[in-house]
Amino acid sequence: MLSAKKQFTDFISSNKLFKPSDSILLTVSGGKDSVLMATLFAECGYNFAIAHCNFNLRGDESLRDEHFVKALAERLKVPFYLKSFDTTHFAATQKISIQMAARELRYAFFKELQIKENFAKIAVAHHQNDAIETLLINLVRGTGIAGLHGIKTDRDQIIRPLLCFTADEVEAIVQKNNIKYVEDSSNASNKYMRNKLRLDIIPQLEQLNPSLAQTFKENIAYFSQLEDLLNNRVADLKSRLITTKNGNIQIKIPDILALNPPQLLLFELLKPYGFNATQIDNLLHCLNGGSGKQFFSEKYVLNLDRDYIEISIFQKPETVAEAFISTLGNYDFNAHQLSVKNVSNFPKHLTTTNSIYVDAEKLIFPLKLRYWQQGDFFKPFGMRGFKKLSDFFINQKIPLQQKTQIPILVNGNEEIIWICGFRSDERYKVDLNSKKIITFGLHK
Repeated sequence: MLSAKKQFTDFISSNKLFKPSDSILLTVSGGKDSVLMATLFAECGYNFAIAHCNFNLRGDESLRDEHFVKALAERLKVPFYLKSFDTTHFAATQKISIQMAARELRYAFFKELQIKENFAKIAVAHHQNDAIETLLINLVRGTGIAGLHGIKTDRDQIIRPLLCFTADEVEAIVQKNNIKYVEDSSNASNKYMRNKLRLDIIPQLEQLNPSLAQTFKENIAYFSQLEDLLNNRVADLKSRLITTKNGNIQIKIPDILALNPPQLLLFELLKPYGFNATQIDNLLHCLNGGSGKQFFSEKYVLNLDRDYIEISIFQKPETVAEAFISTLGNYDFNAHQLSVKNVSNFPKHLTTTNSIYVDAEKLIFPLKLRYWQQGDFFKPFGMRGFKKLSDFFINQKIPLQQKTQIPILVNGNEEIIWICGFRSDERYKVDLNSKKIITFGLHK
């Protein structure tokens, strides 16, 4: 194992991942990658502890992994930290995928441990093939140049000392040194994108290029250098082109027109303020003769003047956060008024732009008017499945600043009844079995 140890220690030293005296928290699942990482840390004499997460997603197999990693820590005579999660419940309450839930839970646990126990860094066992998968995932989903460097060796105090090895090299070291580990059965499923790339796509690419891992390693290094070059160029432009007046950011239009390439460089200049690529394209088309136009990000507004663009913090008007509806009548909610009335006859039209009819027996008073919140979802009228409001707004091409001004009518059980002026919820529709009907009308 001498050559593997040298490659490992040289990589840590050359990338300055940590100092020999530092205490490192290793995240160990029990698989071959993380067990090899723990074994190398022990053989190299580094100061470390082991942390393991039981996500309770694979029944007895999850418990087997927990016992294996605990025994490994005991054999290596290092501290062991364990956290057991109800991942399925967390994913359901947060309305996110199981994969995303597991990621959020484990990194929150690791960061909490790092602070509490004063670990210098957190080490995860990604190798070169993981970097390839990450790069391909970024390309499939869409990425800027920052997504082309794969996985960074050191970011936000999380280090990846196994990036010096390919998957084949990890396998060879483990086999040669008879290192015991446990196999996660979910790794054999191509249900998830990363597994599909690993099991189906990358083997086909390796048929075209048997040296794929080395090629990608060189490409990733090249992309990282390009990113550094771009960042240096943007930093220079910021120092020369951006001025501050009365707390607002200004860039002269002739300076913007002189940028080459304009879309890329202007996007990078404005990225800290949250403006997206489509807005940058629209802004560039408006530079000649578009004075007075405005562009909004989540926190900023960009005003286009004749001679410059100016970016300032977006000051939302003073608003009431929510209003409660307890009975029939009219209710004021900022710039809107909601009318609530009984209906005696079955309506000819179940919805219009500014009104809906609802089965009153499904309502739980008091109802509530509020604005969109992260994680909101509903069952759009006429559809079978549920949809996130954020996705609905995107499909409706509703600008960011407008979606924060749309009243949302919410039932007493927190279910959404109506995205006012846009779409009601299928669960509250009126049908021939409805005995009591209420209509809601929204007016400016």
